[in-house]
Amino acid sequence: MTDTRYIAHLTDSHLLADPDACLHGWAVAEAFKRVWADMRACLPAPDALVLGGDLVDDRSPAGYRWLADQLAALDCPVLAVAGNHDDPHAMTQHLRGAHVHGALYLGPWRLIGLNTQVPGAEHGQLREHDRQRLDTALKDSTRYTVAVMHHPPIAVGTAWIDAIGLADRTVLADQVAASASCRGILAGHVHQAFTGRLGDCPIWTTPSTMRQFRPGATTFTEDKAVAPGWRWLALHDDGGVETGLRRVGDPRRRIALKA
Repeated sequence: MTDTRYIAHLTDSHLLADPDACLHGWAVAEAFKRVWADMRACLPAPDALVLGGDLVDDRSPAGYRWLADQLAALDCPVLAVAGNHDDPHAMTQHLRGAHVHGALYLGPWRLIGLNTQVPGAEHGQLREHDRQRLDTALKDSTRYTVAVMHHPPIAVGTAWIDAIGLADRTVLADQVAASASCRGILAGHVHQAFTGRLGDCPIWTTPSTMRQFRPGATTFTEDKAVAPGWRWLALHDDGGVETGLRRVGDPRRRIALKA
């Protein structure tokens, strides 16, 4: 019988120092708590939680401490990556126990967090250090790898977002194409659900826990027809991956019947 590890991916919460404050008309802490409650109801015992960046919009220590307080109720490892709005140092200091740009090992699986932040810029770039870490991981044929980054490594078809995406997509494409162990890449940044491929490797983006952006728009456009959400992944010991999305308001169902 194949064992399975269940992962939750939440991203782009854009929290603030004051949990009662609003950003772009959104009560971001309350929005996060609604997504968090849905995740806890549907996947109460994940094997890992992945945070996909743009966690605290004002980069405040108070914002990261508030987030850490929410995470404290969850008994599983946490992997976090920085987005263009984050302060990686504050993340490391205040997200208690989280592996910031680190790696998690779950049976035959490795989740590796990569830093694509370019300080002061909206677009992303994979640092040489992280390219080398990824290269080492992908050459290890004893484990399957899921890479986690904030900026998606391919265009998602929304022009204004693609203009501030990952700048060095070709280099990453070459790395992934040379490996059979990369089973997926998780990204945020785009505030929308997207599935694509980089060679044989699937790419998934996850809805924001607050406002959504309209797929296919040429200029900045909110998508008010869909609710905030999160993504789950089921990583099977034979290397297979299942994934799905949930949005606030969806009928609740257990994704995994675990203790």
